[in-house]
Amino acid sequence: RGERMARGDMAWCGTLFPTEAHAQDAEMSLREYEDFVYRACHVAEEEDPAAHWKAVATDLDARAGELSNVRELRIAGPDTDLTLRVEGRTWLAAKGERNMPDGEVFTSPVETGTNGEIRYTLPAIFNGREVEDVRLRFEDGRVTAAEASRGGDYLNALLDMDAGSRILGEVAFGLNYEIDRFTRNILFDEKIGGTMHLALGSAFRRAGGENVSGLHWDMICDLRQEGEVFADGELVWRAGAFTAPAPAAGSPDAR
Repeated sequence: RGERMARGDMAWCGTLFPTEAHAQDAEMSLREYEDFVYRACHVAEEEDPAAHWKAVATDLDARAGELSNVRELRIAGPDTDLTLRVEGRTWLAAKGERNMPDGEVFTSPVETGTNGEIRYTLPAIFNGREVEDVRLRFEDGRVTAAEASRGGDYLNALLDMDAGSRILGEVAFGLNYEIDRFTRNILFDEKIGGTMHLALGSAFRRAGGENVSGLHWDMICDLRQEGEVFADGELVWRAGAFTAPAPAAGSPDAR
């Protein structure tokens, strides 16, 4: 089944049914959480979900095409100054085909091309365990220093999982602005509009990634209040949003 899914031969989509347990994790009542989930998925009664996700697909495909021309990204913010080489990698649009809700563009950075420091301001969760205030330093693609205000031993144990667990396998922009709060569920949290997430471990082959690991740990950097992203030296993202609309479909920038 896994091989069929990887080849695209089997249709599938991961989603979530709102329950009391999920609502409790998100610190909401069940009714509040239900409304939150339906807004994030754009399936409220007054909406046309199919039309919405078709429009999202057009916009995100264009944004992914534009980013696929970029050689280097620099993420700058409080306690964060990180450069990632993405030259030759393909950016992909997450547009409701594999997740619901969806809403991100992502790629796998060049394995030896990440340098600098990053602070993840939202808790990093793996297998139900939270690690708070993660700070990482990268040199030539690998994590060389790691600390956390809580859960540091667990963080370092996972970093030592295997040869690929200290290397980034993903960088992504979260672009679902109906998801506006942290819920302790990565299906939603990695798409919070205005954030970025970077995952340690396994990369995406279809994006050109080569890193292999038993780990894929998404960590979220909240850039909504302060934060800038530069693409080949040009400011493209500030305070949680791209500085320019996605290029029109069919334009050279949309590739």
